[in-house]
Amino acid sequence: MRCSARSSSTATTPTRPCGRSKNPRIIRPPSWVSQSPSGRAHLGWWLGDNRVCRTDSARLMPLRLAHRIERGLCLSVGGDFSYGGQLTKNPIHPDWETLYGPADPYALRDLTTIHTPRQAPRRPDRSAGLGRNVTMFDTARKWAYPQWWSHRNDTLDQWLQLVLQRCHAVNTEFTDPLPFVEVRATAYSIGKWIWRNFDETTFRARQAARGSKGGKVMTEAKREANRKRATKFDLATALEYAL
Repeated sequence: MRCSARSSSTATTPTRPCGRSKNPRIIRPPSWVSQSPSGRAHLGWWLGDNRVCRTDSARLMPLRLAHRIERGLCLSVGGDFSYGGQLTKNPIHPDWETLYGPADPYALRDLTTIHTPRQAPRRPDRSAGLGRNVTMFDTARKWAYPQWWSHRNDTLDQWLQLVLQRCHAVNTEFTDPLPFVEVRATAYSIGKWIWRNFDETTFRARQAARGSKGGKVMTEAKREANRKRATKFDLATALEYAL
């Protein structure tokens, strides 16, 4: 887990031992901070065996959690949201001044802070870092589900190429596009899952279920419930942070 910031931003990182406290006010100390002469610094939190897969075998839920945590850490240290994470300062390079933190790896949930959002932006023009992977996956899969019917008689290679083209189109909307290898991994993950799990019976059942939900008028009570859910927060945590 990495983010980029000005060197002065690292001052927000607590210097006292944090242990494994669940207090969301505490920003876990980075495993390393590498600073260049220009004043820019890269901060890294080592996940060890708790790392998040980003290949075509990746699961969406860990990616979404990692994206939210990355964004929360970036907010916590005043980081640069335009940093794509593709290149990172090498901590052992002699040109960088490197400070080392705890040697033990973190679990992903250890890195949550008061700034960790409940839901990160999914619009391509607002996505950065791991959010690009999540946005691309969500956007492309929703497009691909209904497309399968028109291409069910194609070959698998033709279908994967079609999904890859869609993922590439989404990738061009990012301010900092993902490398091709990650675009292809996302496209193949979506395409292979749909090809393996869809057939005509499944597709018709899915479309019928979606159609049965259409045309229903949202009641005022439902609108109020949605509003409360969207603005829900932990009052005790917020007060503790404010004090």
